[in-house]
Amino acid sequence: MNSSSTGSQWGVFGLPTLLKKINRQRSAYLFISPFFVDFLVFGLFPILFSVYLSLTDWSGLGSMKFVGLKNFVRLLNDERFLLSIRNMFILWLGHIFFLLILAFLVAVILDAPMIKGRSIYRTMVYLPNVTPIAVMGLVFGFIFEFNFGVLNSLLANIGFSAFPWLTDQNWIKVSIILVNLWGATGWYMIILLAGLQNIDATLYEAAEIDGAGSFQKLIFITLPSLKGLLFFCFLTETIGSFQLFTEPFILVGGSGGSQGGGLVPAMYMYQQAFEYSKMGYASALSLALFAIILVASLIQWRLMDRED
Repeated sequence: MNSSSTGSQWGVFGLPTLLKKINRQRSAYLFISPFFVDFLVFGLFPILFSVYLSLTDWSGLGSMKFVGLKNFVRLLNDERFLLSIRNMFILWLGHIFFLLILAFLVAVILDAPMIKGRSIYRTMVYLPNVTPIAVMGLVFGFIFEFNFGVLNSLLANIGFSAFPWLTDQNWIKVSIILVNLWGATGWYMIILLAGLQNIDATLYEAAEIDGAGSFQKLIFITLPSLKGLLFFCFLTETIGSFQLFTEPFILVGGSGGSQGGGLVPAMYMYQQAFEYSKMGYASALSLALFAIILVASLIQWRLMDRED
């Protein structure tokens, strides 16, 4: 290639042409620049800095000591971190299917034309989702309290003994699952309700002409039509469950309660970073959690593609 053709390509496709285009549209770029500045400062930089921190030993003050992959080797043998990962998967499996089934059933019921005042019921179901999680956690802390809690008082009135909702490692998980169900059902109900309202009504009319009953229409029309939305809800809730922090933190504290029954990875990262001042190790934990979420999301996406 001769020099003239090289110069021509540089002039058409190269940096000078790009700079000229930016200069001509400088007003437009000026208006959209706050987004990119915000992303660079509060998005990209923290991510890159956390990657660098994961290779260091740093307390948050003073000089950093480069330790390479030592933090990642350590977390593989950290029993508390492995316990938090196990708790995370138990909490996820313990509520994900109940949550989606409950949200789907509520959406179907509140989409039925014979239900009067549907908008009021929809608002009531959705209301917990707009309640601050911290407030909701405090309220449920009083509800689950062993001696004077509302739930144990109700159980005592019908002949049951008190349950250690917040003092037993297994019942702690049940408490967290119940709080998640309370707070998230309304959100997924709204999503699935929107999907129900977008299903072509002629499909149901044709099914009725063919003699299909309500259950058959639900199985062969409603569920297949909502498959994409259900997968979206499943993936979204999976990511949210793996990042769980506020509910167990308020219910049982940063230590995770009895025998670490409520300890989750985000809480353990918080401990390492802000209680023990181990910023480098906390960054390594965050990257490990990111890798787990990424792999889980890719597996679910792959299974969905294979089913399609």
